Amino acid sequence: MAKRENVLPYAPIGKLIQDATGKRVSRDAKISAAELLENLTKKLIHKANLLAEHSGRKTVRAKDLNLAFQQIKGEL
Repeated sequence: MAKRENVLPYAPIGKLIQDATGKRVSRDAKISAAELLENLTKKLIHKANLLAEHSGRKTVRAKDLNLAFQQIKGEL
């Protein structure tokens, strides 16, 4: 078995996909979704951190995450 590097667990991601679609989800789809979500989350956190720093804070707040999400959503 290959070494797993993702932080997000596959089972809950598979459950989210299954709940949204009503279909079964392959292991490959769970792995792919986990990788995509982790990359998106890292990008979101990076942008939110930059926003917090720009505001002179060391703490990332919900408003930073929300604004970062709005920026990323425009890129998708």
